[in-house]
Amino acid sequence: MIVPAYNDTGDIERCLEALNGQTVRDRLEIVVSLDGGDHLPERIAAMADRIVEGSHRGPAAARNRGWKSSTGDPVLFTDSDCIPSPDWSEQMIMVLGSGADAVKGVYSSGGKRIIQRLAQIEFDERYMLLSKYQDIDIIDTYSAGYRRSVLERTGGFDESFPFPDHEDIDLSYRMAGEGFVLRFAPLAKVSHRHRESWSAYFRMKFSRGRWRMKIIRRYPRKAGADTYTPFCLKIQIILCPLLLPVLLLLFTAPLYLALWGFLFVMSTIPLALTAFRSDRVLVPAVPIFAFWRGCALFSGLCRGIFTPEEVDQ
Repeated sequence: MIVPAYNDTGDIERCLEALNGQTVRDRLEIVVSLDGGDHLPERIAAMADRIVEGSHRGPAAARNRGWKSSTGDPVLFTDSDCIPSPDWSEQMIMVLGSGADAVKGVYSSGGKRIIQRLAQIEFDERYMLLSKYQDIDIIDTYSAGYRRSVLERTGGFDESFPFPDHEDIDLSYRMAGEGFVLRFAPLAKVSHRHRESWSAYFRMKFSRGRWRMKIIRRYPRKAGADTYTPFCLKIQIILCPLLLPVLLLLFTAPLYLALWGFLFVMSTIPLALTAFRSDRVLVPAVPIFAFWRGCALFSGLCRGIFTPEEVDQ
């Protein structure tokens, strides 16, 4: 069980408390991999079975350092700001024991603020999409598990990703490309504190778009389809930048704005239906959220396209 950490004492204490309360705690070796930064206080360090330290090189390097120093099989990962449910590791191990080479769990909650609740609805829509597939092509490391032999064969995470962004997607695509079986475990839940402001959410999505370009250059086929990205999201990324030219034509061709609005609202219906099922008071906010997200992702994609050397270094 690997937890990478960097100067997040408060978060990791809650994470380690949850890991020590796992239903299969006797089968876990809890390894904290420090990505540089401050040392953990003694009382928190005592909650882990092993502490591994290294220079500040990003979560990909920290995770590799962690699993290579561990002895357990399978190898589970979560993030230091996540709180796994008591049966989280049991659920992950169960799916891996049924024939999967890697497994992905879920966020169960993300906070009480409007943007956090909308972000959770976004995840819920993606989870519904994943549940339609027997085999998937993405494993997020906030709730992930791998057979040790798979990590050894693939070499683990690509350490050229210096930030917590798409290094796990890269590993997922490599595994799927080599024929390994990736499965979804919807009952393996961790709670999380999603971005607490609209600006923080925008910056996070901008980064997602930016680093996505590195992935697309490596795996161009994934630009068209994967098991995790809703088709309507791709439509929104196209529609968002088109609003500006449509507004410029407002006085000469007002019907274009009406058409744009109709298409955009229609594209948000699947997300709105997800919101209706889980947090229906937020349904009216879904189009605003989708537009904000689409603008952030499009901006990040442009950054990745026009400054590729920054993400390929």
